Amino acid sequence: MKFTELKIIEQGQGKWIVTIDGTEWTDTLKKAKNRVLANLEVPGFRKGKIPAAQAEKYVTPSKVYNEAYRMMVSPAFDFARAQDVKIEPMNSPEPVPAKVSEKELVIEFLFDLKPEITLGEYKNIKTIKKETVEVTKEEIEAVIEQYCEQFIMEKPKAADAKIEKGDIVTFDFKGFVNGEAFKGGEAKGHKLVIGSNQFIPGFEDSMIGLGLGEAKIDVTFPEGYTAELANKPATFELNIIEVKARELPKKDDELVKDLNLPNVETFAQFEAKVKEDITKQKTQNIKNQFVNDLIAEVIKNSKIELPKTAIENQAADLRKEFEAQLKQQGLDIKKYKKVTGLNDDAIKAELLADAKNKLETYLVTTEIRSKEKFKVTEEAINEKFENLAAQFGIPADQIKTMVNPEMLKSEIINDLLVDFLYSNNG
Repeated sequence: MKFTELKIIEQGQGKWIVTIDGTEWTDTLKKAKNRVLANLEVPGFRKGKIPAAQAEKYVTPSKVYNEAYRMMVSPAFDFARAQDVKIEPMNSPEPVPAKVSEKELVIEFLFDLKPEITLGEYKNIKTIKKETVEVTKEEIEAVIEQYCEQFIMEKPKAADAKIEKGDIVTFDFKGFVNGEAFKGGEAKGHKLVIGSNQFIPGFEDSMIGLGLGEAKIDVTFPEGYTAELANKPATFELNIIEVKARELPKKDDELVKDLNLPNVETFAQFEAKVKEDITKQKTQNIKNQFVNDLIAEVIKNSKIELPKTAIENQAADLRKEFEAQLKQQGLDIKKYKKVTGLNDDAIKAELLADAKNKLETYLVTTEIRSKEKFKVTEEAINEKFENLAAQFGIPADQIKTMVNPEMLKSEIINDLLVDFLYSNNG
């Protein structure tokens, strides 16, 4: 066998070219012909019992060549891999018969070129500033309110009572635009917390002050709504069935007892824990954003050669994910284009840009990990298991049977990368 390789820069592809000729090829053709004869099926004869003269009539050169090609693909690929190749593939090479005759077989193994990267500076970058973490009383109060929601009491209001913000209202509704009912604008027995902003702006505010029974409210659909309804005024006919007041528990030590949080016994300790949790989350968010901005800067300072096909393949994958997300939201690409005003070219351009950024980010972070040689200790893995056990209220030993340690290792290495870049920059 003979081996050559070729880089096709403009297509972002490479080729490993293997040529089989001489006695190796003629011997292969003989074996291939024998295989074809052994597996030949001719009406009126049993397989393998066909007279030679008769069989020859059905053995065409193309059948022999095809069989010989199938026989040689795997050995040719093994031969190519064993060479001192200069062109590294990014994906699995695909075999293609480039030439086949009595004298030789030429197989080309096509692949996307492995991206080349010269990593720029990724330490001591001062252009990106670190934000300070601040936690407000309002943020703490909002989280405490969420805890209180677990023990909320619902009490029916008097028959003559009016709807107030925070009330839970059960009602029927039917919407009309230009006097005609529209699709999706009707429901029976719907339950709504007034002020939760589940409905379009103005809808819930218009219900405040209404009582039991029938009523009408007028609203206007917002600009970002579906194309059929955006900016259009609408009338909703309501039938208010029930109004309940929501009573939250008192914010005291009794609430803390009911919550039964580890190492938290008083309301003061509870407030401190909430503040600590918010601080940790905001710190992590700020750290993640800083590192994302930093990686974008490293990409600018690096030299990266990405094959066009790699970007297009990644964009195709992103498109599938995007369409799946739209489907979950009850949309398809046609409706999305109608709502956003984007055409196929604009969507494709966005996906290609996202794909390029995703691949560049992967290459840069992979190169940094390789240079810094982050190590995952057993203690770090066990700590991850313990944290998951505490999060889900499951014994650590049970968690270990449910979670792949390799996945945790990947998460830990990513955490180490984020901590490293955050600590060594800004």
